[in-house]
Amino acid sequence: METENAAAAERVLKTHDSSDVLSPVSKLMQILQKPHRILAFALCYTLTCFVCLSLYYDGTYKADTSHQVAVRLTNPSPAPPATPRPPGEVHRNVSREILQLQDTAEELQRQVERQTAERPHPKKIDWREVVKRDMFKEKKKLLSSNDYRHFANNKSLSYHCKRCAIVSSSGQLLGRGAGPEIDSNECVIRMNDAPTRGFEHDVGTKTSVRVIGHRNLGRVFANQNDLQDRMFSNRSTEKVFVHWSYLTDIDADKVEEYALVLKLMEKYPKVDFVMFTPQKMKFAEKLFHHETELTRRQARTWLSTGWYTMLLAMDVCDEINVYGMVSEDYCKEHPNEKVPYHYYDPSSKPECTYYHTSEVRLTSGHLFITEKAVFARWSSIYNIHFHYPYWEPRPYSVSDTLRTPFLLRYHIANNRLFAKYPFWKLYFHFAGIFYPLVH
Repeated sequence: METENAAAAERVLKTHDSSDVLSPVSKLMQILQKPHRILAFALCYTLTCFVCLSLYYDGTYKADTSHQVAVRLTNPSPAPPATPRPPGEVHRNVSREILQLQDTAEELQRQVERQTAERPHPKKIDWREVVKRDMFKEKKKLLSSNDYRHFANNKSLSYHCKRCAIVSSSGQLLGRGAGPEIDSNECVIRMNDAPTRGFEHDVGTKTSVRVIGHRNLGRVFANQNDLQDRMFSNRSTEKVFVHWSYLTDIDADKVEEYALVLKLMEKYPKVDFVMFTPQKMKFAEKLFHHETELTRRQARTWLSTGWYTMLLAMDVCDEINVYGMVSEDYCKEHPNEKVPYHYYDPSSKPECTYYHTSEVRLTSGHLFITEKAVFARWSSIYNIHFHYPYWEPRPYSVSDTLRTPFLLRYHIANNRLFAKYPFWKLYFHFAGIFYPLVH
């Protein structure tokens, strides 16, 4: 009887233990019986793996072989067995070898010190002066003939201002009452078709220079007689500088906007029409490459009118006051602001929304935030000040690299993984997965 009771108790215990062990398995089987859960789990797991690989794996490890020495192995003949030496002699030999090694190390150290002393010490480099010398021309009242030329006679331009105002087209200027301050500058520079009529209190009345992209010239001013009269009649604009956006080789016979400029010259003879030369266009792209370490073609962008306006101001002006331009971090610090992109078009999309859309797109468009980060750098070299809103650029050093949203996304997208599997690069780009990773 006792044997039967023990066997029964053992069977009950085994049954209880097996139920405890199998309960998680049974739960897992119940979950796996629903196919949509399996598919969702597999998809999430796959995406997570690809994201982790793209972020943390960028090629294989390569050892530094520059100092490796090839050693040829031989099979030496077996040496005769060594005869045992007295302990005292062994100790003396070891001590002698140690002293020889110390002498060798000291001699090597003296040679290194001698070579270091003979080598000339590098001079301390002022990186601001280097950038001035290498990337910007020295300011002169007579600009280089390779920079700007008149449309009328192809002669170089002579133009100089002590204090300049660059007036952006941003809605940041609305309600600021900055008009009188803007007009107090010797030269006032505006962009594209930004008007003054009706906005005099906020943007002023004077227009010394208007910088226009050739695409905007054809799209906005062609066949718009009323707009042309407002902008160019009665010397409301003294000079018009035309930049060629993404063109560095300008063929007057093939560029339609060139013919439009000639017509405007006949219609408004008092306005001086000036072009950015091909050399200046190439120089502008070289500056972009210098600052971002990407060519314009690699970034798949074309430089904004603001970029060329800033270059012109640095060539012409001794002091530059920029009105209505926000800093690179402004939209990050004011995510809910709804200021319109253009002060003269209240229905235009919010400024920060447009900046974000353009900045995180890897295929085309302007890089407004990246350009503003570059302008902040230039302000530490040139006499550039920002107003409405007022902001001071943070100090930069030569070792600093730009870390704008576009540049971060670009370097992630050009990871080796996506170079090997371009389909995934397209997928992640259009799915918008990059954005939360870099913000």
